[in-house]
Amino acid sequence: MNRELYDEAIRSNILSRKLIEQLMESMNYSSISFINWTVEVLKIIKTRLERGDKITDEVSGITYDIKSFRNFVSTNFSSYITSQVFDAPDKAEKVYFSLEATEDGHAYNMVMANSSKDKTYKWISSLSERFSLVEMIATGIVYLKDNRTDTYQPFISGNGKYCRYDVEKGQIIEL
Repeated sequence: MNRELYDEAIRSNILSRKLIEQLMESMNYSSISFINWTVEVLKIIKTRLERGDKITDEVSGITYDIKSFRNFVSTNFSSYITSQVFDAPDKAEKVYFSLEATEDGHAYNMVMANSSKDKTYKWISSLSERFSLVEMIATGIVYLKDNRTDTYQPFISGNGKYCRYDVEKGQIIEL
């Protein structure tokens, strides 16, 4: 996100108002890049506190220790972020992401899903017990799903092109 603020988290003994505001603002976005940046910065601060650094929050005036910092994180951030910062990797809470097209349709953002039930793919047809055709909801691209291994690969036409599924015509169409 912001290299200057990241460097501040690494080196400074005072967490500036700007850094605290940026961390808090990240809670308004569900993009994976904002969430990952927030987790990374908070982990850096936690690591510094564990090694004995004295770090003061410019906004609250609190000089953190591990306990007060954990309280700050759990009070101001989601349970997912808190678990990513403080829990062992195998115990950390899981979160799911889905794809969302940008307004121009030329890129996709990974956005935190509201629940693990949010679908990424929509079923089109079963080809056999092992294989199904599915459509990635965000892109409209058809994929071949191997039901045995639960893996996906793009369905490529005989001409080497990606395809989409036209529901009205009931046809797979090359892009």
